[in-house]
Amino acid sequence: MRVRVAGAVAALLLGVGAAGCGSSGGSDGAGRSDRPVLAADRARTQLQELVDGTTGALTPAVRSADDAFRSVPHEGGLSRKNDGTAQLTLRRYVLTKIAAGKQPQLLSQLRAYWKGRGYTLSDESSGTVAGARTPDGLGVSVTIGVPGNVTVVADALVKDPGSTEPFGPAPSPLPTGKDGGPDALPRFEDPAWS
Repeated sequence: MRVRVAGAVAALLLGVGAAGCGSSGGSDGAGRSDRPVLAADRARTQLQELVDGTTGALTPAVRSADDAFRSVPHEGGLSRKNDGTAQLTLRRYVLTKIAAGKQPQLLSQLRAYWKGRGYTLSDESSGTVAGARTPDGLGVSVTIGVPGNVTVVADALVKDPGSTEPFGPAPSPLPTGKDGGPDALPRFEDPAWS
């Protein structure tokens, strides 16, 4: 239960942060988003491709692990009522250690890749966060945490699937930390990155 609640809270926080990502992530005063609402299966495919393309753009390649797809119901406007949509999120953890001196290179490679794909960039001056919005309304962000962990998150607005994990658990279980939650900290050395 703790992992499900933690995943829902993380996805909710991502949704709040991603809403400001690019001009297509906003909503009007009534809470209506200008992002398209996708069918969950279509969004799943597109989010997987977005995360695969993002980490695949890194040269040399990095090791990673995916969490489960997670959804959090979207509350519209000031009424805070569920509007029938949800934020569907896929999170990928980079398990290759990225040295502090290599972090700007990582973000630069990702921004160049996204720009080349025609995505709208955000957070262009940040040294710890990079984000973009695809022309069809999907969001992607990369965050470098305090211990140097790198997390890629892709999100889309979907019809509410009615489940926190609409596609089941993570494809391969993430290692478990001392607190019982997933351990997504990098543990693999690479001479080019670490």
